[in-house]
Amino acid sequence: MDAVTDRLQNNKKIARWSALPEHTPAIGWIVRGEKFYWTPESGAAGQAGTSKPKSKAKKAPEPQYEIGSITKTMTAFRLAQGEQDGLWQPSDTLAQLIPELESSDFARQVTLRQLATHTSGLTRLAKNQVIASMKKDKSNPYAAYTEEQLLEAVLEEKFRSGAKHEYSNYGYGLLGWALGRISGVPLHESLRRELFVPLGMSGTEMPVLDAAPAESTAQAGGAAVSKAAAGRGAAPAGTVLVPGFAPGGRAVPHWDFTSAMAGAGAVRSTVPDMLTYLEAQLGQHPAAAPFESSLLACQNEQASVAPSKGVGIGYAWMRSMRKDGTVTHWHNGATYGASSFAAFNRDLQSGFVILSNRGVSFAGQLKQMVGLGELSTDRAAHLVAEALFKNE
Repeated sequence: MDAVTDRLQNNKKIARWSALPEHTPAIGWIVRGEKFYWTPESGAAGQAGTSKPKSKAKKAPEPQYEIGSITKTMTAFRLAQGEQDGLWQPSDTLAQLIPELESSDFARQVTLRQLATHTSGLTRLAKNQVIASMKKDKSNPYAAYTEEQLLEAVLEEKFRSGAKHEYSNYGYGLLGWALGRISGVPLHESLRRELFVPLGMSGTEMPVLDAAPAESTAQAGGAAVSKAAAGRGAAPAGTVLVPGFAPGGRAVPHWDFTSAMAGAGAVRSTVPDMLTYLEAQLGQHPAAAPFESSLLACQNEQASVAPSKGVGIGYAWMRSMRKDGTVTHWHNGATYGASSFAAFNRDLQSGFVILSNRGVSFAGQLKQMVGLGELSTDRAAHLVAEALFKNE
């Protein structure tokens, strides 16, 4: 039994968490090019209690999950890729690039880099977004937020000079929308063309409610689904979107996003696809070679978060300096019916992803904001990281 599986199989907290009613978590990890897969039911692909690479012959639909804020690392990739293509510079301000925002004090001073590193001074959510979700459907908080409301919020913002790191879904929604507006290609389509298709991530998508009208949109693996269906939650061929559940076990709807906030958390994916994504981050995927410089730009430290603890941030990816001198990059995510964690250590050539259909309540998210709580997947992530990122 390898160290990671041993931790997963023999830890009582993880056992209780994974055995929750209707809970179907899945964990995958990669070690120097070898991929492994674990679920509570099987222990692994193979005999229980051992971990082996997941069989490619498995024909059952692949479970697809909401990955929440890990989406931000993909939005950040689009920022870095656009810089490589000469579309913008990270030091450009919003007002320089978007005429509608020229009258905004905030937009005249905030840069793309500040949005990408959570140093823009924006709060976690826009005031009018909170109001919009309260009026419509609190269980689906981003579905009713429009591009017009986003612009209205930005026009009313005041720039805060010298703002420190403050995590902002608002800021990443704005960044994703802005990159689409500047380039003329919506974020969900850019990611499909530039990331999902090249890497063969056929079970990964960014469904948006206000996608341009069309009869169908090709998925990464070549299958086509209607954009209207995608907005309602249909998954790509060969996958099945796992039902979401609140911490108490109550069934909750999947979150829907418009283009105004999609960059903050709209992506849905599978464990095999996310391992492929981590392969690219580790420099192990040959198809990622043409855009490896963009991936590395996101990994490089762009701002300090907690210098005394060795914590910084790239574009979206958090960076933690370990005692052995290596750097671990990580990001987590949550919706009301899902939670997720992805991490990798390029120096050690290893990484892992945890996807769960057990979410975090609004109260739980508030606790996280003040440092009193943690995502359900964080409990497993700590154990996996401890076992996996050993410099032997």
